[in-house]
Amino acid sequence: MSFPEEKIWDEINNGWSRMSFKQRFLWETMKRLPEEWQLRGYGKCWVVAIIGSTVIYYNQYEHGFNLSLWVKYGHIEQYQSLQYGLEEAVERMLKVIETGYDIGPWGGPPIPGKYPGS
Repeated sequence: MSFPEEKIWDEINNGWSRMSFKQRFLWETMKRLPEEWQLRGYGKCWVVAIIGSTVIYYNQYEHGFNLSLWVKYGHIEQYQSLQYGLEEAVERMLKVIETGYDIGPWGGPPIPGKYPGS
């Protein structure tokens, strides 16, 4: 089952409200209308931003935003389970731009509490 578009807009708007001005400037340059792309080995996920060879997508399986490389339009290459808020994903992209490389993390510990999908 696909994650509803109205819910992805809620996630985007909530993340935008938590962004710093610097994050918002970058967001304005890379945001796009949400579009479902195929996440390799899984199902479809919403891509919300593209910059260079990187996409920011919402992983509805883990309930968070992640970064991934993309090679072919419409296909997300890497599964990640970091459960970032949108502002955190944009901040990670800012760090990549500032340093010239992505230092990670590429995975995270489980988040305690009730699973949002249950």
